Amino acid sequence: MTTREIMENPAPPATVASPRGRVRGAFHRHPGLHEVGIFLAALVVYQLSRALVIGDPGQAVSNTMHIVRWEQASGLFVELSIQQWLVQHLAFTELLNLFYMYAHWIVTTAFFVWLYHRRRRIYPYIRNGFLAANGIALVVYMLFPVAPPRVLPTDGFIDTLRGVSDIDLHGGALSGWFNPNAAVPSMHFGYAFMIAVVACFLLDSWPLRMLALSYPALVFLTITGTGNHFVLDCLAGGAVMGMGFLLAQAWTLLFPSHPAPVVAFARTRSATPRR
Repeated sequence: MTTREIMENPAPPATVASPRGRVRGAFHRHPGLHEVGIFLAALVVYQLSRALVIGDPGQAVSNTMHIVRWEQASGLFVELSIQQWLVQHLAFTELLNLFYMYAHWIVTTAFFVWLYHRRRRIYPYIRNGFLAANGIALVVYMLFPVAPPRVLPTDGFIDTLRGVSDIDLHGGALSGWFNPNAAVPSMHFGYAFMIAVVACFLLDSWPLRMLALSYPALVFLTITGTGNHFVLDCLAGGAVMGMGFLLAQAWTLLFPSHPAPVVAFARTRSATPRR
């Protein structure tokens, strides 16, 4: 090509992607980033909503006393006995305090990473049910604030996190991450319940199934023994998680871009090697 031809037919200018286009391109090349973005957005929404859902402290304590009386009448008031046994074993109490602080986040994150990489077909349904359950929990926190057992001064409960491990959930850097009046439902237990049910369905190994089932049992011991939740809170956490998955199923039926949950579970079990 001559110089004249080059001047008369210049090459088209290079296309420069906009920042928005570059972000979209990154999500397209790495779909896992899209999932990380969803969970980070959900976390931001939760943090921004804390001012709405914290509730009145006086009303929260009053609701807590209602729960105590209901459990006493129903024979479910075992939390104080669990804690009194636990504090006789301070080393074990220290371990459960650390478990309360960190296992909730580590195990849940590991579960979703495993689900995304190993059970991709069922992942959207589990994610949607999980997020829906958290949305329901926020509404309950706003309408029915409940303080944890450890704030009751006359019932014998203690705050093992502060008293044994010198951890203050509502002071310093931790104060922005914990709602002091969000005992019902217990999403610590709700998350553990979800992980156990899904893992037991997807795993063929009985030892791994038993390990999955032991997780909510250990979470129950931890959250009641440390004075953070009642038995009723755990029951409510499981119920709210179930409601979240019912909403996810309804969404799947209304907008069938993914297989129905039961079909997806069946295909996942038959098509994916077990771990």
